[in-house]
Amino acid sequence: MRKKLRELISRKESLLVPFAYDAFSAMLVQNAGFPAVGISGSAVAASLFGVPDVGLLSREDIVSHARRIVEAVNIPVIADADTGYGGPLQASRTIKHFESAGVAGIFMEDQEDPKKCGHLEGIKVISKRSMIGKLEAVLHERVDPDFVVIARTDSISVEGIKGAADRANSYIDAGADLAFVSGFASVRDVQEVSKLVKPNSLMIVMTEGGKTPIMPMEDLEDLGYKLIGYSGLTLGSAGHAINQNLEKLRNEGNSIEIIDRVMPLTQRNEILKLSKFQEIESKFLIED
Repeated sequence: MRKKLRELISRKESLLVPFAYDAFSAMLVQNAGFPAVGISGSAVAASLFGVPDVGLLSREDIVSHARRIVEAVNIPVIADADTGYGGPLQASRTIKHFESAGVAGIFMEDQEDPKKCGHLEGIKVISKRSMIGKLEAVLHERVDPDFVVIARTDSISVEGIKGAADRANSYIDAGADLAFVSGFASVRDVQEVSKLVKPNSLMIVMTEGGKTPIMPMEDLEDLGYKLIGYSGLTLGSAGHAINQNLEKLRNEGNSIEIIDRVMPLTQRNEILKLSKFQEIESKFLIED
């Protein structure tokens, strides 16, 4: 999976990656034909614990969730490693845990702990040098050279476009496979950073309702963004549909009118490969 992800990001065309919030949503991403899936820390915080993205998740929370997602799909998984969960020592442990979970790559940011969603106000970042130290610790502890390490900077709101671009270039120089600039507030910002950062080395994430405007893949590809993530689409889609269907159920007292808007049990079981489990049970179950 790691070699596959590295091959995907080395292609001429951009890699479009929806982010999942659990194993089933990751399977839906795979079934839709996407070659890789991401894990959104924000979506996991919401779906698993019912809390916002304000630095409440631990390394163990995300790694254990990532392991379940990796086991559910056969496409590369890219995980959100937040800040690495501390300094260089903690970050070096973080990559070991993610590698052991079977993840194909991670992105790690330069926010201060406790971190918060990059679309919120009040972002604080560590120094560029401190982030490079953590990044170098991660790269030093990386066992599989194909494991993809992406360095994220949330410094736009603090240091501006030029400062964020400088950090991105420095992180690439330090050995990151890609640089992920978060917190764009306009299309112009997206365009300007692409001119200032080394060619074909950028990741960007689209979030419906977030600070960054949604842009066509073709435009981002022309600007040289190699990896385009969609962090909230699966969770947001589920939340929107659930809200609508629950309202209908409350008003009508049944699901008759919305049955065509609900994935039926048969389709869910098909995605979950129920027949494979039944075959194994039938083959090996010994009746006393």
